[in-house]
Amino acid sequence: MQPHNRRKTLLKGTTTKSGTSPPTPPSSNQWRLLGSERFYTLARWITLLLLIAVTSFLTNGPLWPISATSQPLVVVLWAYLGFGLLASLVLLIPPMVPLLGYSYLVDLAFLALMTFFGGDQAMVFFPIYLLPLIGAAIRQPPGISLLTGIMAAGLYVIAYLSRHNILLPTLTLNALDYLALGLRGLALILTPWVASSMAERWSESNRASVRQAHAEAEQALNEARAYRDQMRSLYEVAYTLTTTVDYRQVLEATLRESRKLVPFTTGFVLLSSGRPDDLYIAASQALEISDRLRHVTVGPGLAVAMRGTEARVVAPLDQEPDLAGFATLRNSVKACLIPLRAGVRTYGLIVVASNDPRSFNAEQVEQLTTLANYAIIALHNAQLIFDLKEERNKLISKEETVRHQLARDLHDGPAQALAALTMNIEFIKRLLERDPGRVNAELDKMSALAKRTNHDVRTMLFELRPLVLETQGLLVTLEEYLDRFRNSHPGTAIVLESAEMGDIHLEAQVEGTLFNIIQEAVNNALKHAQANHIWVRLRREGINLLTVVQDDGVGFDLQKVLASYEQRGSFGLLNIDERARLVGGNAELESTPGKGTRVTILVPLGG
Repeated sequence: MQPHNRRKTLLKGTTTKSGTSPPTPPSSNQWRLLGSERFYTLARWITLLLLIAVTSFLTNGPLWPISATSQPLVVVLWAYLGFGLLASLVLLIPPMVPLLGYSYLVDLAFLALMTFFGGDQAMVFFPIYLLPLIGAAIRQPPGISLLTGIMAAGLYVIAYLSRHNILLPTLTLNALDYLALGLRGLALILTPWVASSMAERWSESNRASVRQAHAEAEQALNEARAYRDQMRSLYEVAYTLTTTVDYRQVLEATLRESRKLVPFTTGFVLLSSGRPDDLYIAASQALEISDRLRHVTVGPGLAVAMRGTEARVVAPLDQEPDLAGFATLRNSVKACLIPLRAGVRTYGLIVVASNDPRSFNAEQVEQLTTLANYAIIALHNAQLIFDLKEERNKLISKEETVRHQLARDLHDGPAQALAALTMNIEFIKRLLERDPGRVNAELDKMSALAKRTNHDVRTMLFELRPLVLETQGLLVTLEEYLDRFRNSHPGTAIVLESAEMGDIHLEAQVEGTLFNIIQEAVNNALKHAQANHIWVRLRREGINLLTVVQDDGVGFDLQKVLASYEQRGSFGLLNIDERARLVGGNAELESTPGKGTRVTILVPLGG
């Protein structure tokens, strides 16, 4: 299941049958929005209960029933109770709920009346002023809250002074009473202002926290989306890699998915064309047609990028003159160069460019590099497939060459000798009748020819599969093999130097391969070098065995021979290097006209 389909499936678990989330009832939302009003109403009823107790204490009489003789304080209390009941009922009538925002004015008015009628103990009503003032401060900005505090302080002071002047004219206020009154008034003024200011700062802090939480949530969501997109892109490229052996399709998929993760203006892949310092465009995205057939010569900038192990960001783009010829890049200001390397082998370079100078940050470069690794795998696989095909073709060609060579050797050697022996036998038969005295001489000639033929056949069998190699090892096999050539090529001195070889052990496969290489090199020298001496030197170098086959013959132009190798129909020189690499070694061939030839083989030692 693909990621987006899976996400749809998960979302289905949170929906109703109709496919949408169940809506929240409007009445429930409205009731939650009235939370502060409900709390304020509850606080008012608690205050009213306290006022009932205080009034009962101040009046020293029953509060119910109300009559013409009831004290004014009791009447005000019951009126206040009626207002509290009305305000509670308003909570149930949504259109009238906004009126509750001004109910604190009525609360202040009732408290002022109770202060006026409170008698000598009216001071007890002062703390109750704080309830409506704080309730108002929570709803209002600091400036309006300050005005509300001034109004409340004015009502309190007027009610307090009016009580003394009208109801208690005989009670004289001293300076301390006025000072206390002023302080209480100041407290009423400052309390709502301070409460509103603190509420506003707390609200701003809460809003900032909410904004930060939203920003963090959005960032986490963006990171999750980016990770999802990256995983999807990696999946797409990996899927392409597993379903095709065409590296071009993988390169195209890599560029396409890279552009989804890191939006760039244009991108292309440069691969080696096989010529020195020459790159061609193997895949591209948003590249103009005129640029798709371009070849790029590797200059100092691209050489540094290709030799490196990490991506390189170039800005401004004119710092990379090797890319100046691309018309598509004329408006680009920044580029990212990602080397395609596997081990010590460099396949090419991915180039992505953008018109945005903010492109290619560290995270984006890391994403591009991750996708490029899939392209490297595809190129490496393509190279392995190509090498396997080449090896297969070479093996087939080598097999045909060996068959032809064996046929020629058998035809020119044992076949000719057997034909000669057959003719001599017929000739001797006739001599027995005509000239018996010559028979012994002819038989001697036949014996010599038979011995030489037997030697040639054994030599061929030895070259094809020396059994002594399996039983007595490389050194004994070489000595026996070279002895055969000393007898058949008296004009060439073959010298085996193995004193520095020491007591070594080679794996059977390595030993057989090394013998074949030495055999190939010696045969080439005997056939073509016209040498007076051929040296075969073996010595140990650390964990490797170094073998050198050198002659003082005519030599040849190595570069010229290699340039025309396919047309020559001979694979001897190539076999030396290829066989050495098959067993983890390497071989080098050096030759100069008039100065002989030198073959150096280095193979690993066993256990």
